[in-house]
Amino acid sequence: MDGASLLNGVNATIKPVNGFKDTYVYHKDKQTVYIKHVFANKLTSNLKPTMTAQDIDLIRQLDALHLRCYVLVHIKSYNSKQYDLALFLDDYEAIQGVSNELVKQRAMPINNAVNLINTILL
Repeated sequence: MDGASLLNGVNATIKPVNGFKDTYVYHKDKQTVYIKHVFANKLTSNLKPTMTAQDIDLIRQLDALHLRCYVLVHIKSYNSKQYDLALFLDDYEAIQGVSNELVKQRAMPINNAVNLINTILL
């Protein structure tokens, strides 16, 4: 599954980050955001994305350089069996995990995630 392909409608140049699975840089004009795509097949009491030590190191390096980097969790809907919900996590949340309650509060339809990325890149 390719996370970037689920974000049809993002108005940006999208390039994979070499050596990192499902990590992309989204670039428009002078704005840049890095997004690591991960997938959750079901919600548990604590959602902690599966990431490698290399992924975590990249996120920390980008944060140290004051570059925007998010983990976008694609959540599979129980009813539709599609990854049609999304949840943005910052670096700390992605490493530590977030509660199911927070997921329920912040999860959004995938088209809202597309709109949010386009807004970030204005």
